[in-house]
Amino acid sequence: MILELLSFICFGLCVGQGYRRRDGSLPKPSLSAWPSSVVPAKSNVMLRCRTPTKDVNFDLRKGGHIIESSQSPDSAEGLAEFHLTDLKISHAGEYTCEYYRRWRPYISSQPSDVLLLLVTGGLPKPSLQTHQRSNVTTGEKVTLQCRLPDIFQGSVKFALLKAGTSMPVQTRGPKWKETDFSLQNVTVNDTGNYSCVYYRTEDPFQASDPSDHLVIWVTDATSRDYTTGNLIRLGLGAIIMAIMGVFLVEAWYSQKESQSGSRPTAAQRNESLIELTVC
Repeated sequence: MILELLSFICFGLCVGQGYRRRDGSLPKPSLSAWPSSVVPAKSNVMLRCRTPTKDVNFDLRKGGHIIESSQSPDSAEGLAEFHLTDLKISHAGEYTCEYYRRWRPYISSQPSDVLLLLVTGGLPKPSLQTHQRSNVTTGEKVTLQCRLPDIFQGSVKFALLKAGTSMPVQTRGPKWKETDFSLQNVTVNDTGNYSCVYYRTEDPFQASDPSDHLVIWVTDATSRDYTTGNLIRLGLGAIIMAIMGVFLVEAWYSQKESQSGSRPTAAQRNESLIELTVC
């Protein structure tokens, strides 16, 4: 009983200290953007800082400077939501978040991984094309090429976007005026509308308008094989049914001849066979 009580007290202290690691630090939080980290100007975005520790305070930083603080609600999980509205190019940049305990000792966590927020619309859009057909099967490789407009000059990076995802699928540096994005061993989950942007790698992180959308369809190769097999089986079944029909007609004529004692001519048999087939 005493050991159980001591274990319970120890667990409570560990939870109260925010799941401290052996070195005394708190685990770093995660930072995400909704609906996406690449958004158009004048839109809104929400940055979510999340940690398994409850009852903590959060700081949101941009470029290392605190721009907003928040207190997590009393819940089983620590969560702070920072709302950025009517976005401008000046909102683009590298964001991190961290949290710290509300009571002594005021231990602070390590910062989250950097989240790069891009606000599109400051540069002319690139073009996006694929080297293969747009309809592919699972397991294949798809290469998408994003190309700068001819009038643009400067050092940039490219980001491949997929509609419905909150983060870029891939980011790449340019090879002169274009870059290739490779989707390896695609699955049906890779089906979707893709676009790309390019952006400057230093503040103010200007980003282009997105390219026109390119639709990629990924078909399950296994299901297609099943469909082909089913069609073959249906075809064989139809042939077998036709052959059985011929045998049934022959048997019917044989029975009719034995009952009437007269054998119909070949033309009559063919005519009757046609009538039965039509019926």
